Amino acid sequence: MKSKITFLFSFVLKAFSVLLLVFLTTGSAFGQFNIGVSAGRNYTNVFVKNVHNVFGWEEYEVTNPIHKKGFHIGVVGEYGIDNNFAVQSGIIFAMQGYKAAQKDIVVGDIKGHEVEIKVNINYLQIPVNAQYKMSLGRGALLFQTGPYFGFALGGKMTSQLIGNGVPVSEKKKTDLSFGGKKEQLSPFDFGIGFGIEIPLDGIQFGLRYQLGIANLYNVEDVKMKNRGFEIKLAYYFSRK
Repeated sequence: MKSKITFLFSFVLKAFSVLLLVFLTTGSAFGQFNIGVSAGRNYTNVFVKNVHNVFGWEEYEVTNPIHKKGFHIGVVGEYGIDNNFAVQSGIIFAMQGYKAAQKDIVVGDIKGHEVEIKVNINYLQIPVNAQYKMSLGRGALLFQTGPYFGFALGGKMTSQLIGNGVPVSEKKKTDLSFGGKKEQLSPFDFGIGFGIEIPLDGIQFGLRYQLGIANLYNVEDVKMKNRGFEIKLAYYFSRK
């Protein structure tokens, strides 16, 4: 746990330094640049098609993935083009993945087993959003959309075989393999994000949905694409 906290602190510090450097080198020329930090809860899932035998259980197919909880944290920057339009980006550490339970698994000559799995994949994400500000009296709503680029930092899969509601195997933890070879997961993710935020004196509360476009699984006729919903809170240091 301590190593994870150290890693996250180091990541945020380095990401903040990068955007701070951008701010210092462009701030004098572009007075509309704001920098801040963002964090929140993730609820992620995957769209799947024909995903067989990914997790080592005979005749297992991912057909009913459900949402998995995670979190994200990072730094964000915003460049205002005018009073209504802006470009927003950032460097974000995001936990993604999904859960699934497949029934009627056959193990040897025994039927009626179930496999429970949990997949965790950590990404470094760079969103690039066009932002429109709609004024509402003294307040406003910020509408955002644009692509995001994700780079896998690593991941694990936990699986367990269940029989008649009782675990019949130990939990199996496996490091996920990333690369361009067959049956490896792609180290790169790409998709489109849609979000809405409410700004309040430098603090922004927001909701965001991510629609993955890149196929994550390197097998012909097999599709696995990220899906995600975020609840986020951001604080901008230089908000005017």
